Amino acid sequence: MTALTRRAFSGSLAALALAPRGVLGLGRKPYGGVLKLRLPWPLDGIDPHAVDDAVAALFGGAIADPLFALDPAGRPYPALAAALPEPVKGGTRVVVRPNLLSARGVAMDARDVLASLARSERAGGAGLLAPLGKPAPDPKDAMALLFTHADPTFVAERLASPLAAVVPRGFSRGKPDGTGAFVADVGRDQLVLRRNTHAARGAALLDRIEIRAATDLKDALRAFEAGEIDVSWLGEFLHKPRPGAVKFDAGTLGWVVLRTGKDAGAWGAPGVAQKLVDALPAGRLSHLGLSSAGGIGQGDPAWGGEAAELLMVDGAVHLEQIAKELTAIFSRPGHELRVAPRPIAELAYRRERGRFALMLDLARPVGAGPGAAQLGVLTAESPGLARKPVLTASGNPRDVTAALSLGVVGQLRVSGAHVGSLRDLGALDWGGAWRKP
Repeated sequence: MTALTRRAFSGSLAALALAPRGVLGLGRKPYGGVLKLRLPWPLDGIDPHAVDDAVAALFGGAIADPLFALDPAGRPYPALAAALPEPVKGGTRVVVRPNLLSARGVAMDARDVLASLARSERAGGAGLLAPLGKPAPDPKDAMALLFTHADPTFVAERLASPLAAVVPRGFSRGKPDGTGAFVADVGRDQLVLRRNTHAARGAALLDRIEIRAATDLKDALRAFEAGEIDVSWLGEFLHKPRPGAVKFDAGTLGWVVLRTGKDAGAWGAPGVAQKLVDALPAGRLSHLGLSSAGGIGQGDPAWGGEAAELLMVDGAVHLEQIAKELTAIFSRPGHELRVAPRPIAELAYRRERGRFALMLDLARPVGAGPGAAQLGVLTAESPGLARKPVLTASGNPRDVTAALSLGVVGQLRVSGAHVGSLRDLGALDWGGAWRKP
């Protein structure tokens, strides 16, 4: 196909909007259509700046754009910025696009960008943004901001991360508002993404995406086989392939990590979690979509602490299934572990204070490049630790966990199958995905 992408064509959005729905003439991709899927992850909110939010790893880029983006060669180009950064005395200057509106119609300027970056720096973007220095408003231009880092290319590369996404001041994960191709409507068991007509980089090509919560890991496969949804999760089929289905692999969602806390006693010491998961039998968790899990063969995968709960966020069905496998492997008489889903607010409280024995989480990569995985894991351990990271050339996140109170269980990839009428879905650029009429 030679059709133009949404982002490449955003400067001529009006021309696309005038194209009749369902028409492929002149190489244009058609507007219209609905994409349906089910996910084994909680859908009660979405936070593009959270390093542990699986739904944000999937759809954060659909609802909130960063200032810059990277082309296939890894070179930055302006997204919500008006141009590439420019060097100035004392650092680097970035200018925000004029007339910027959020998906819900809120007028935005450099103050919203500053608030977004500050919000990210306190959370998932801590290690990513710390080297740039604290951004400041340009006193001569309300649409510009200044960074103390002197390399404009480095600044643009860091600001191209999804974790540096721009959102309005007062952003709420329960009622998210952003700057991306879609506007998100959050429900308890459903997330609906609708085309954002205010999107600076061009509205989505699809009318909407409807995501419902999966009851178990087979739920999405059953629904895909039955023709109820358009994309499967963790596999291509349950009983028999769906005619015309197309395989896809969209890369890494993140790394599943096992945390140890104060309630684990001596078993909560740094490095213990990684030693425990390193002893997992090779391939034991591959059926759950985890690669590079265990198989190192160092020690016995046995929990030696007191009987305890293994916590994870309520509604994270995928994590819960992994937790069930881990508790079955780790438990021993007198040292039993049991799975315990908890509300997200309770987990945040316990994590901050270390009041737990074991917890299962997801750590997103924080950007592109070989250090993104390690920096994501360090950020999951502590934003403060991530601000002054010690990374290794290998890029393997396990190389930084010897001194951490968490261990990397395995890498979780986004793969499966989708109906043949969907196009450009493989890279999870949801705004650029379209449906053949």
